[in-house]
Amino acid sequence: MKMPTNRPPIYTALVDLVGWTLDRTAALPRSHRFTFGERVDRLTLDCLEYVIEAIHSPPPTKQAPLRRLNLALEKLRVFWRLISERGWISERQLLFVSGRLDEIGRMTGGWLKQVEKSRS
Repeated sequence: MKMPTNRPPIYTALVDLVGWTLDRTAALPRSHRFTFGERVDRLTLDCLEYVIEAIHSPPPTKQAPLRRLNLALEKLRVFWRLISERGWISERQLLFVSGRLDEIGRMTGGWLKQVEKSRS
């Protein structure tokens, strides 16, 4: 089944982030690839799943996946900071991923406000 080509920007941003994340976590030290790498990969994929859920949910039920997305984004911010503090990614890479997470967070917040406004 072909997905529609008019995907929201948040979907595209997350697909890009998934690819970037998988490349970075594959380069983590072997001793930490399972603990940090797998967890960050899974959280990032969860974020993409939450967006897909929200896209395909009827308006009254969009709030739940968007709230889960917000929490997962916050967890990712913490994990990437921990990874950076251990020197496993560069400062430039941390700035990149932090910027992407902030951008996706702003999109999520805007979408949540829109959904909440339409419910009232």
